[in-house]
Amino acid sequence: MVKESTPPNSRANLKKPPWQTVLTFFTKNYALLLVVLLLSETILRLLFGNNDVYPLGLDRRTAEETKSLLHTTTKMMQVQIEAVDRKIEKEIEDLRNELSERIDENDFFYGARLRDFGERVDSIGRSLISEERLWKDEFNKSIEKLKFKKGKDEGDFRLDEMKGYVKEMIEKAIDNHAADGLGTIDYAVASGGGMVVKLSEPYNLQNAIHLFALKILQPSFGEPGQCLPLKGDSGYVEIKLRQTIIPEAITLEHVAKSVAYDRSMAPKECRVFGWLHPDSKKMVLLREFTYDLEKRNIPLTLAYIASGFMVMSLILSHHRFFRLVKMSQLLQVK
Repeated sequence: MVKESTPPNSRANLKKPPWQTVLTFFTKNYALLLVVLLLSETILRLLFGNNDVYPLGLDRRTAEETKSLLHTTTKMMQVQIEAVDRKIEKEIEDLRNELSERIDENDFFYGARLRDFGERVDSIGRSLISEERLWKDEFNKSIEKLKFKKGKDEGDFRLDEMKGYVKEMIEKAIDNHAADGLGTIDYAVASGGGMVVKLSEPYNLQNAIHLFALKILQPSFGEPGQCLPLKGDSGYVEIKLRQTIIPEAITLEHVAKSVAYDRSMAPKECRVFGWLHPDSKKMVLLREFTYDLEKRNIPLTLAYIASGFMVMSLILSHHRFFRLVKMSQLLQVK
């Protein structure tokens, strides 16, 4: 059963401060006394009809008591007003300090954001300047090649000749991309007979050969995810080539930094070994290098060894522990 509760008397719950109670008591009593005295004075005036006759100096006492009451009341009100002023000043000072602290915090936060934004703008500016210089250098080199191709004594070249030269360069770049990106024979590509024969523990899988192991031997368009993830801070992959060769260079490619989810996933320290037979224990170190994301798929020359190799081993380490080594979308051996 739910009982309805009546709200308590709000006036009974309000407690007045002691000074206010005392002030109210004296004010009411003095006001009552003043009314009685004024009423008595009026009655005497009506009875005697003489303004100069007042028993016991009633006018003088009334004036003095009234003056004393007004003085006391004024003093008490002044004290109370001063107390209220001090309280208001303290609250204003507290609010001012709190507002100042918040302004300082916001200044620090937005100042840091502005500095970071300025640094980014400066970095982009420097990058654009370097890109502009690179484009100018490439353009000047192209002009020099065109002049050399035409001949030094034939004068200036026409616009049609420049268009033809640019078209030739574009076609050459397209052919280069169609030829597996680098325009060289790739003896490790999976479609040509290359295969992964052994590798370190894959990430989150227990199979001896990862399902996506062959992706490191297949060309791609550089999109993220076309990779072989290896567990730990280091790993290795053994690749059987399509035939026995004397290797000249190797190309290891990672997804471009502009589309990479985490640059720390890229390989860092790399070593390349080679041997003739898969069961052979004698491995020859062909190259040791640090992978550079800025240069990406630049062919790296291997140490010249007169004997041929059938199996290549790539040993990798990377920037962080327990991250994915996103190895090559393109691993070429020529």
